[in-house]
Amino acid sequence: MKVTAMIVNKEVFLRLSEAAIGIVALIIGGLLYIGYRSDCLLMFDWFQNLGLSNVINSFRAETNGQSVYEWVRNSLPAGLWLFSYMFIIDSVWGKEKNHISMFFLYLLPTVAIVSELMQYIKILPGTFDMLDMLSYILAVLLYLLIKKL
Repeated sequence: MKVTAMIVNKEVFLRLSEAAIGIVALIIGGLLYIGYRSDCLLMFDWFQNLGLSNVINSFRAETNGQSVYEWVRNSLPAGLWLFSYMFIIDSVWGKEKNHISMFFLYLLPTVAIVSELMQYIKILPGTFDMLDMLSYILAVLLYLLIKKL
């Protein structure tokens, strides 16, 4: 009985750890976006409608004037969100690996990479960005590396 409880506790710990990694990556990506992207984006209207403009503007004032690499400002958040998605989906499914769980795990990475390629060959509107593509690929590789450990 104790062995079964230990296995269940380990599984719960692993799932919570994966969810935590996903949530932290999501928060970091969100903070980068909020702090360094243009306030003309739709999400800033949402913040205003939610009554969060003062908090957001205060945070942006703290980041104003701080220089970050273009890749950190523009591409890293998308990579972090993709990384976050993979860990959160993995935490939801746990050890239950099947075709459906793998479909959902790799759905967003596939859409992100394929849509970037489709922008490159002008099938989709938008501007192909090699740094975005690199961020997506690194997110998937980092996820796979961490899962191997």
